[in-house]
This record gives sequence, structure tokens and C-alpha cells, in this order.
Amino acid sequence: MNPILSAEHLTKRFTVVVGRKGLAGAVGNLFAPTKREIMAVNDISFSVEEGEIVGFLGPNGAGKSTTIKMLTGILTPTSGSAEAAGLVPYQRPRENARNIGVVFGQRSRLWWNLPVQDSFEYTKALYQIPEGVFRENLSYFSENFGVSEIMTKPVRTLSLGQKMRTEIAMAMLHNPRILYLDEPTIGLDVVGKNELHQLIRRINADRWVTILLLTHDVLDIERLCRRVMIIDKGSMIWHGGIEELKRAKGMEKHYHVLYESPCDPIQEPFIQVVQAEGQRHHYLCTEDVPMEVILPRILAVGKVVDFTVNDPPLDQVMRRIYTE
Repeated sequence: MNPILSAEHLTKRFTVVVGRKGLAGAVGNLFAPTKREIMAVNDISFSVEEGEIVGFLGPNGAGKSTTIKMLTGILTPTSGSAEAAGLVPYQRPRENARNIGVVFGQRSRLWWNLPVQDSFEYTKALYQIPEGVFRENLSYFSENFGVSEIMTKPVRTLSLGQKMRTEIAMAMLHNPRILYLDEPTIGLDVVGKNELHQLIRRINADRWVTILLLTHDVLDIERLCRRVMIIDKGSMIWHGGIEELKRAKGMEKHYHVLYESPCDPIQEPFIQVVQAEGQRHHYLCTEDVPMEVILPRILAVGKVVDFTVNDPPLDQVMRRIYTE
């Protein structure tokens, strides 16, 4: 099966002028500038299958935005290649634009002082959307995103949640095959995030649109994605499933044990006792100790009624990756 989105050894370097202090430095920069090369994206490769929701993570300055700009056709890579829906984006940017939708959580495409319907009509004209397709999509998003009740309201009067729902609806009016979402839940409260997560899952299921999700919010990733890509300092440092990420990068594991009767806690150098009151025990292992070593210790102190093992929370794993 051919992926709908792919990159092979994608690399982007920028040449920048190094600033110098004072008037003499400014004159020097004018006539003999000192330049240095910045490696924004360094030889990354990945693929995304049609209909997937994939998280694209990384700290600020990691190279996420540069990668997206190459995938959307805004930038041309220094070397390597990318393909989106069968097109090379930076070679055919106009055709590529018809295949993609883009939503920036911090940069609105809506006209601030005009009613929502004017922004929709502008999008219709921009993408030359046929009247029948436009009306059908308007009906779908009115029913599922609740945009009908705000169509005549100026954008400036909308709540943050309403604006984000409208942004996504507008990005989907021309039936793109790929949707790039950049921080879509930024600033939303828990209820707003939950509603938006449901809507994103719905359009993914109903429209089979492929979604690349850029976010710093771990809740977005856990609720929407099965797979993540992590980039740092321009290089891909992880590409795989979330559970595999926790196991590979989390290291520590939490063991929750319910004994039939109260018993003494386990005494081992590689096991930390978090709680050992009566029948309920909670242990933490921060070393890479196999289950066949730990399980006999757990069974040795008493008869086990219930037993669960938990990987560390994803936000804790991400903090560890970014600070390594």
C-alpha cells in the first residue's frame, strides 16, 4: 500500500548572516558579512498511510515547522524528497494546495471583522469549489460542527472553541485528502479540548482524511494518535507507536498489587516502595528489570488477588526525551 504522505532523506539548510556589535560591526556586515549555516531539518524519512492520524512532536526550534513548510510546498528542500497525495509539493504547489487543508491554532485565516459566512464564501472562490460540493460540505459542518448558528456572527465575537471549529470546517470545504493541524487545542479548556477531539476523530472517520497533528499537548496525542514522530535539532529521534515509545523511553514501571491479606513490602534494591498499606501495595522500578525477575518477588510475600503494570505517563516520557 502506497503512503499518502512520505519523505525520503529530507534535509533543509539555511544560510544566515551572523550579527556583529556596534557601528563597525554593522559596516562589516554590509561589505563582508560573516555567514553560518543552520541545519533546520537533517535527513529525516517517514511515511503516513491514508486515513491515519499521526502526531508530529518536538520542542520549539526542532524543525517541525520547516518540515511542514516543505510538505505544503512553501519551501524547497536542500536535498532529499517529499511527496503528498502523489505530488511533489514544492514542484507543484498550486495543485498540492487543492489536496491539503491547514489550520494554525495561533494564526487565524478567518476575517476578523466580517461574518463567518464571508470567510467561507472567500474559500469557495479561492479553491473554485463547485456549488453542489460547497452546499453539501456546509450542511455537513453545520450538522456536526455547529457552524450554522454562528455563520452570520462576526469572527471577533466568537469564543475560542467556536473559532477553532470554524477554522477546521473552512479548511475542509474543498475536500482535502490531507489536513495539517498545528496546535489546534491551544488555549482551550478541558471541555473545549474534549469536544474538538471528538470532532477531529469524526472527520477522520467520515472523510477518511489523513491528519498530521503538530502539538505540545500530550492529551491531544493520547486521545487522537496511535503513532508519533518526534524530531529534535532537525533529526528524527522516534517514529513509532505511543505504547512502544513509553516502553522504549519510559524505563520505569509502576506495579500495583492487591494481596489477599496484609503483608510486608518487598525488600529489593531495584524496587522502590511507593505504598504498602495493608493489602494494597504500589511499587516503582526505575531500572530495566525483566518481569520474570520482579514477578517472583511479588508472589513471594503473599497471595496475589489482583496485579497491574503501568508504563509512565506520556508527558513524563516526553519531558525525559526533551531533557536528555
